[in-house]
Amino acid sequence: MASSSLSLVIPLKEKHEFQEKYDVFLSFRGEDTRNIFASYLYEALCANQILTFMDDHELDRGDEISPTLRKAIQDSKISIIIFLKIYASSTWCLDELVHILECKKKFGQTVVPIFYSIDPSVVRKQNGSYEVAFAQLEQRFKSKDGMEKVKQWRAALTEASNLCGPEAKLVQRIVEDISLTLPKHDLSSNDHFKRHLVGIEKNIEKIEPLLCIDPTHARIIGIWSMGGIGKTTLASAVFQRLSNSQFEGCSFLSNVREEYARHGPDHLRKKLLSELLNIDHDILKMDTPFVASPYILSKLRRKKVLMVLDDVDSSIQLEALVEGYDQVEHRNVQVLNKVADNIYKVEGLRHIESLELFHLHAFGRNSPSIDDEILLRKVVSYADGNPLALKVWGSFLNSKSKEEWESALNKLQMFPNKDITNALRISYEGLEDKVIQSIFLDIACLFNQSFSRDHAESMLDVGDSFVKIRISVLIDKCLIENNETRRDNELRMHDLLRQMGQTIVRDEHKDLGNRSRLWDAKDICDILERNMGTETVEGISFNMSKIIRDVNVCRAAFSNMCNLLGFVPLKTLPSNFNLRNLVELILCDSNIQKLWNREAQGLPVLRRMDLSYSKLLTKIPDLSQLAPNLESINLECCSSLVQVLPFVQSFHKLTNLNLNGCSKLREFKEISRSRWYLDLVNCGGIKNFLSNNCQQKLTFLKSFTNNISSLSSCGSYSCQKFPVNLIVLHLRSLPIEAVPLSIVSLSGLVELDFGECKRLKSLPTSICKLESLESLDLRYCSKLEKFPEILEPMEHLTNLTISRAGIKELSKSIDNLISLKALTAQSCKEIEFLPNKLCDLRKLTSLYLEGCSKLQKLPPLLLDII
Repeated sequence: MASSSLSLVIPLKEKHEFQEKYDVFLSFRGEDTRNIFASYLYEALCANQILTFMDDHELDRGDEISPTLRKAIQDSKISIIIFLKIYASSTWCLDELVHILECKKKFGQTVVPIFYSIDPSVVRKQNGSYEVAFAQLEQRFKSKDGMEKVKQWRAALTEASNLCGPEAKLVQRIVEDISLTLPKHDLSSNDHFKRHLVGIEKNIEKIEPLLCIDPTHARIIGIWSMGGIGKTTLASAVFQRLSNSQFEGCSFLSNVREEYARHGPDHLRKKLLSELLNIDHDILKMDTPFVASPYILSKLRRKKVLMVLDDVDSSIQLEALVEGYDQVEHRNVQVLNKVADNIYKVEGLRHIESLELFHLHAFGRNSPSIDDEILLRKVVSYADGNPLALKVWGSFLNSKSKEEWESALNKLQMFPNKDITNALRISYEGLEDKVIQSIFLDIACLFNQSFSRDHAESMLDVGDSFVKIRISVLIDKCLIENNETRRDNELRMHDLLRQMGQTIVRDEHKDLGNRSRLWDAKDICDILERNMGTETVEGISFNMSKIIRDVNVCRAAFSNMCNLLGFVPLKTLPSNFNLRNLVELILCDSNIQKLWNREAQGLPVLRRMDLSYSKLLTKIPDLSQLAPNLESINLECCSSLVQVLPFVQSFHKLTNLNLNGCSKLREFKEISRSRWYLDLVNCGGIKNFLSNNCQQKLTFLKSFTNNISSLSSCGSYSCQKFPVNLIVLHLRSLPIEAVPLSIVSLSGLVELDFGECKRLKSLPTSICKLESLESLDLRYCSKLEKFPEILEPMEHLTNLTISRAGIKELSKSIDNLISLKALTAQSCKEIEFLPNKLCDLRKLTSLYLEGCSKLQKLPPLLLDII
């Protein structure tokens, strides 16, 4: 360090008051050096607008560096250390060096050593003049603490001498090296960067390792996400961070899709090569978009370059521009899959980041903050992490009152901002297939925010079997996405994309009845009351709870809507309504008593029927021949329904049957009364049955004779009553005493629910025949006292629920539930002990026994398992 001298790049209000962070801190010793080399270096740095801190002779000296100087070092991005022959004779310089290296470790500061008229090995080994200096220092600092400090100085000199300094000793080269290093620090530490690019740093940290910058080969990274999420911003930030220090040539091509359409591939290709290679126009003429010049390619391959292509829309564009590029930004993942080494999906901002970005744009320096947390959260929640929406809404609401905010937000939810809609609409318009565009609009207007892929495919299948691949295209284009907070089969559409799709439909026609899709309850009520619907209407979907008045539906309300694929819940279906295109029938919580008052017609594409909680429904027509493709029937809590199984058993594609709460079903009442059927089977046929019961008065013999033909045709009581392909069967709250034997033939059954069947007394041992069963629910079966013997291993049963059942003991053969993960037995007040075999269930991770008041102890090894 030089003697007492201090020079500042910019004047300060007070002496030694450092108001700004410095680019460079100069560390050196010797007045001769200051007057010659250090002064030239300082002037050259300042001339290149590099803010530099240099010692001033007015700064008081002592044995230790001052807090003021420590702060100057800490606030600098780069420290330059000029090592001289007399450097080690200054304890001030040595302390300064130690602090510089501490800042390097703690803050990532860059340290540049310059060896001025001295060999680096002298500094590294502390020989020559440094050996003399340290001999004096050791004599001066003889105490134990003093010697520790001397060791620290030696270590600092060794570490600093091993750092790579500039090869050239010329001042201009040093300035150039510093200039190339500074942008990296500016990007990560600049206040403007941190304030205006909220959440960008975490993405940069994730994408930089993917680049795996290697001089031996090209690396291609795709950046993918929905519109407005910040792909271009991220690509720009990465470009700024890397371009100035690690590459010999750099190019950022903006708006490739638009520029390609406007000027063609040749223009873009030549612009790219010109920026990367800095070659003249005559040489560029040798290149063509699809057959590159060998001369130009050889130059490109010998140069380390970085290229960002922003908004590439097709593989054809990539083929024209791909040679020598390093990074691509796009919203279509399939284009990237062909060429990218890695694909990075940009996620939306987290809630706290969204609040920060919105605050930045909504509340400027002169704008008061709105003190309404609910209102702020409403804005942030609706944006759902999309930076573009947060910026646009924040700027729009800036300086407005709370009342204006509330009004504006209500309007924005109905009529979205055009800037946001236009940015998002690019992806929709890039869907060249009109059918895919139609599917997107169906999802945007007629589906809930979150929906299952199976449900979407069944609803949108138009008979050409391409719906699966079309939904995949929408996912690839980021127009819908996997709902990561739910199961794998769940999809979701961002609210802003949904709003964009609804805007497209609204723009189809000013008259409601001439729009393809209807979803607003008020609009739909107006159409049905005034008979305004036309053949343009293809779909109607709305929430019945949104209707706040009585609606007098016109008798001919649906007569003109001949292309309608969905309809609204009514008491009966219109007699003149064509159902041939009906895919899904949903009449939840309706007052319907029967489906129609007319001769039944075919329903060839009907996949799903949901009549749950229709408590006035007494009968369903036989649909077995009319709807052969029916896959799901939900009749939960249809408490007036008396018959369903005779026609249900004929559906060969039915996988989901929900009869929970259908307490008046005659089939199950007969099961509970007709115990003699089961006795007949258990006694080994009619001969043994008659022999064992010959002394009884067979008062039912006449009826038995009348039914003998049906019995012989079935073979036994276990004749098929349920569709063979059932996967889900819910029989909750039914008045049955025994399990229908036909259930055990359902080899594909995955989920079986007998919850709240309070008359159920037993389960057959043949329950183990359900080889695909994963979940069995017996909660609240209060008369079920014993869990059956499990005679064969059940390889897939993972969840068993018997909470509040009357079970007194679990079978000793429970170890045959080899895949059981969760056993829920809360409030089983009759259970006194658990079988030791429970300890053999090695996959058991959850055991719930709260409220089992008679349970005295657990099996000895069970605690070690769970």
